[in-house]
Amino acid sequence: MKQLSITVTALVLIFTGMHSRCYADCSCDDWVEKGGYCVDYIKTRIPSFPIPKSTTEIAALKNKDIPEVEEGDVAMFNFSNYWHVALVEKVHLDPQGNAAAIDVSEMNFGDQMSYDEYRKKWKRKSKSEWKRALCCGVTDNYDQTGSRKNIALNTVKQIWSPDPPEFTDVIRERGDAIIDKGREVLNRLFQFTRREL
Repeated sequence: MKQLSITVTALVLIFTGMHSRCYADCSCDDWVEKGGYCVDYIKTRIPSFPIPKSTTEIAALKNKDIPEVEEGDVAMFNFSNYWHVALVEKVHLDPQGNAAAIDVSEMNFGDQMSYDEYRKKWKRKSKSEWKRALCCGVTDNYDQTGSRKNIALNTVKQIWSPDPPEFTDVIRERGDAIIDKGREVLNRLFQFTRREL
């Protein structure tokens, strides 16, 4: 697998809009408001995804072991000082049936933006603003959705899975409805049989 050289990667914001500082004491409120980070993409796909506000909360998001990854889970990666999240679109299995690699969709995963790229994309000429964008984890793919395929599982730091109870509740409700219908049919059959006797 070709390794991407990433100096600054997508940032799971440690501090959200109610805090005015991000990593390295950069003021990132304007970038947060634009909504082009990896976590913004995940929130559009899974609204229940909790936005962590500290490294402790990031670590607490782990609710599934990496080898148990499934489509629809959120893969979390650690790149130096930044965390990145991506949606698992497909799980590739090895010959024994174990998860070996994943395909993901994501936003703001890319290389460090050059000053020229920054000027062209954002129509700003200030080098200090460009440096602040880099400090805020803005990559050359900020606010752009992309995908990667066959990512080895050993590059994944942890997995977050949407709340299983939501799915379990739907199944339970459907199961209860089937059981209730079955009882109703049996009661009618029993009443019909009593009348015939």
